[in-house]
Amino acid sequence: MAVKPITDHGQELPPAKGHAIGFVDTKAQFDAVTQALKAAGYADSTIIALYGEDGIDLLERQKQIFNFGDGEDAIVRFSIGELRAGHYALGIEIPSREEALRIVDLTKPLGLHSFNYFGKWFNERLTR
Repeated sequence: MAVKPITDHGQELPPAKGHAIGFVDTKAQFDAVTQALKAAGYADSTIIALYGEDGIDLLERQKQIFNFGDGEDAIVRFSIGELRAGHYALGIEIPSREEALRIVDLTKPLGLHSFNYFGKWFNERLTR
């Protein structure tokens, strides 16, 4: 089964903590990155994809939720801008920074950019 962007039904997104979040500009990049993640063992249930108005609406609601630090608020604002530009947002549930670095190595050559890791105690931008 292919990873598909979430359809908005009024639900809330999970907190950023424990996720790595990045962006791709095209559908072809989205397909390549999600296929590479699945081939590397990431289950569909660990990948969140956002696109278009549905993604923007989900993120607009996320702005109303209290976040521990400025990093979460900044990524929500940045994500809305990316979606408005017609890009895709991907969130991958991961256990550690090391796993985030593994994802960078796997997906950056396929077009993933602006990749951020949201850990238990800190947030870190891993790519431009």
